[in-house]
Amino acid sequence: MDEEKRINGGYEIMESCKIGNNELVIGHNAKAPNPYVCWYCKDGSDYFWGYYCNQLSEAREKLIERYQRECRLPYNNPPSQKEKSGDDRER
Repeated sequence: MDEEKRINGGYEIMESCKIGNNELVIGHNAKAPNPYVCWYCKDGSDYFWGYYCNQLSEAREKLIERYQRECRLPYNNPPSQKEKSGDDRER
């Protein structure tokens, strides 16, 4: 079964990854002055904080940078079971 293409502002979403409750995506529009964009996306259709660029490699670098930043944020790192229980004994 083929997935339906996702398009935002004329850019076809070509890559994506989930982080917490958000998604990071890369879009491509060959006719745009800056043919690549890296966006945050919420709920699969709410795109924001676009970073527009001329090279796919630059869009991927931005996606990686944003992903790494998001990984460091506390709301994307729920406490482990050990931290939740306050039990630090070795088992």
